[in-house]
Amino acid sequence: MVEQINNKVGKTQTISLPCCIHLFGKYDFLAALPKKDKLEIRFGLNRKLESPRLAQSVPVSSKAFKNCIYVKSVGEIDRELLGWLDEAYHLKD
Repeated sequence: MVEQINNKVGKTQTISLPCCIHLFGKYDFLAALPKKDKLEIRFGLNRKLESPRLAQSVPVSSKAFKNCIYVKSVGEIDRELLGWLDEAYHLKD
């Protein structure tokens, strides 16, 4: 997944913590938390996603939402997900 983001979204720096992995572009734009049977992906956008893939969307301010989705297979890392991550990566450009 990191390779796909670096190739299709932008260059990132990876920070590995005991509980999760964070990806940084110009700022911390993605957190990946491994679960027993899936990967929880959290990323910020200036809007709430409207998708059946969305597990949770939490407002963090009047103009920002922390969105969460679960990825259970490599096939779910698709154009739609990469588009959201591209939007999150470039949010503060």
